[in-house]
Amino acid sequence: MPQDAKKILLIEDEPLLVEIYSKKFTELGAEVLSVKSAEEGKEMLAKETNIDLIILDILLPRKDGISFLKEIRKEGKKTPVIILSNLEDKKLLQQAKRLRVKEYLLKANYTPSQIVEKIKNYL
Repeated sequence: MPQDAKKILLIEDEPLLVEIYSKKFTELGAEVLSVKSAEEGKEMLAKETNIDLIILDILLPRKDGISFLKEIRKEGKKTPVIILSNLEDKKLLQQAKRLRVKEYLLKANYTPSQIVEKIKNYL
């Protein structure tokens, strides 16, 4: 992994999506750290201080992505976040925008390659 490789924290509980996106971002030269829950995401953020981008699912076990986002913003973390979810909800979208999310992408509206193209702009 190159010294200047961008670090992506992928918080997603669907193993197939983790595999697909980890592979695609690694091919772009990024380092991908993947976790399956908001709690694991918080632990990873505490350990890894130089994360360049967080890709966050909303529907996660125990604690949802918006709760995770509220917590990290309250702690002062400014890491750019892109939400990648199947949940289409105007209220959630507004909440996400207030929490300074860069994009709210619906998984169903894009192929994995299209999502990677969109996210590439933030790396």
